[in-house]
Order: sequence, then C-alpha cells, then structure tokens
Amino acid sequence: MPPTQPEIDGIIKRENLGMIRGRSRKEQLKMAKEFGFIDPPNAGGGCLLTDPAFAIRAKDLFEHIETPTTNDIDLLKIGRHFRFNIKTKLIVGRHKDENEMLKALALHGDVLFDTKDHVGPISMLRGDDSEKNVKLAAAITLRYSDAPKDKTGIVLTEKNDTKSEISTASIAESEYLRYRI
Repeated sequence: MPPTQPEIDGIIKRENLGMIRGRSRKEQLKMAKEFGFIDPPNAGGGCLLTDPAFAIRAKDLFEHIETPTTNDIDLLKIGRHFRFNIKTKLIVGRHKDENEMLKALALHGDVLFDTKDHVGPISMLRGDDSEKNVKLAAAITLRYSDAPKDKTGIVLTEKNDTKSEISTASIAESEYLRYRI
C-alpha cells in the first residue's frame, strides 16, 4: 500500500507496525501470549454492514428516514423486512426470539400481527396503518405461518391497547416478493 499521511508526516513508522495481514489471528494470538494475555477474547463477527441483507436494509432505512432512532437501527438486525411505501414498513419475525424482540421494540402507533390458530410469526407494521396496508400485512403474516396456504385464516392485530381480528387469505409469493427488502 502507498504511504499514509501519518507516515509521510513522520508520526508513524511503517517498520514498527508489524506484519499482521488478512483474517488469520495467528500472529495476533502470538503477540497476545508474548504480552501476557492468558485468554484473549474471541474475534467478533465483524461489522454488520458487511452482511449483505443488513446493508440493504440500512440503505433502505436511510433513504426513507432522515434521522433514524436507535430503535430503527435495532429493527434492522431482525426479521424479514418489507417496504409498502415511502412511509410504511413491515417486519416479520423468523423465530421465537425475533418475535419477542419485535414486541419489545414496538412503539406507540405500531401495529402488531399474530396468527390466531396457527404457529407463526409476530409482525410489526410501522407507518401508514391504512386498511390497505393492514390487510397486506395480515396476509403476509399468515403466509409465513403454518396455516394452509389455500385457506383463509384469522390474524390478530394490536395497536396500542386496541385489539382486533382480520380474516384473510395467505398472499401468493409472487405478490409479496415485490415488497421484500
């Protein structure tokens, strides 16, 4: 690599930097032993932005929200994400832990979805909760549940303290994929 500005300015001497290259930790662990570190921590999983799915979700978030909150960022780490329009997003949990996280991250005004008679995800609608978007979110939630794909099912909704039920058919894969982030 070409010299960096700190090298050019004489602040850093390249020959003092060591020879750690690539992803191998062998040299790093050897140095840790030399300096008396008995049990160095395991390497992390890396930056979330290197995860292609997370990066796409992050880009979508920043395209639609000028100043995202910590809550918005936390939601990027879980579930399947669907963008209905510029203001509206659906997140569908993939397993029990994500379902619980979605419930915990839901804010006042968010709509939660759960299938009534079948094992399935918790989904969270954030943004425009018009009848059209609520029906679409319910159909997607039912699609990811264990409900038969050829029959209607009941999806429970909860917004703030108001609960209701929606009878809906499962949405076809070709229809919901266009919303998937």
